[in-house]
Amino acid sequence: MGSGPTPVTLKPSHPAAQRGLKAVLMMTALVLLPVTAAPQSSPRGSGSDRQTLSQDANGPERAEQAIELTMLARERFPRPSMDGSVPPIMRYQLAKAYDTAIRVLRREPGCRTLFQRLGANGEDVLARSRYYAAGESRHCQEGVPAFTNVGSTQIKLCRSFGELQASSAAVLLLHEALHSSGLRESPGYPNALTAREINVVVSQGCSLQ
Repeated sequence: MGSGPTPVTLKPSHPAAQRGLKAVLMMTALVLLPVTAAPQSSPRGSGSDRQTLSQDANGPERAEQAIELTMLARERFPRPSMDGSVPPIMRYQLAKAYDTAIRVLRREPGCRTLFQRLGANGEDVLARSRYYAAGESRHCQEGVPAFTNVGSTQIKLCRSFGELQASSAAVLLLHEALHSSGLRESPGYPNALTAREINVVVSQGCSLQ
């Protein structure tokens, strides 16, 4: 075997060895360092961009659901048919009383029976009724809140109707609806119930106190 060059062993204390070791460590450190991207500033969108990002993705769908629920509510609880002569404050009271009347007809069997005895359906009678402002009618001057003729679906409302509580106003709507269904009233018809007696029958049968 031929003798090769004698290997040179560098001791750590030798300057060349120290420089070589330092270079190796630096290269190793560079390789092991994680690559980090420079931070980028996020672009500031315009006001419309920020608004778009903050909007609920289900917004249109929820709006459609709200409209659908409103339509269903109106279908289940129809609004009263009012003439243009009815003033705004009376319209609000009429709407509340009408809603109450529909609810008790659906909830109370005894309330429905009052109309069934006359061969009528209470909800149908209310749906066919149309309400008018009575103005300065003689009946209003006598203190009557509402009135109609037997068999008529035209209900006249006096100004005092707008001052009633919702339950009392609902009693009157059902009272007049019974007249529309054929119920007669004393003193115009002998042996018929008086207006006060009809109100008592409606209050008890429909649980409206």
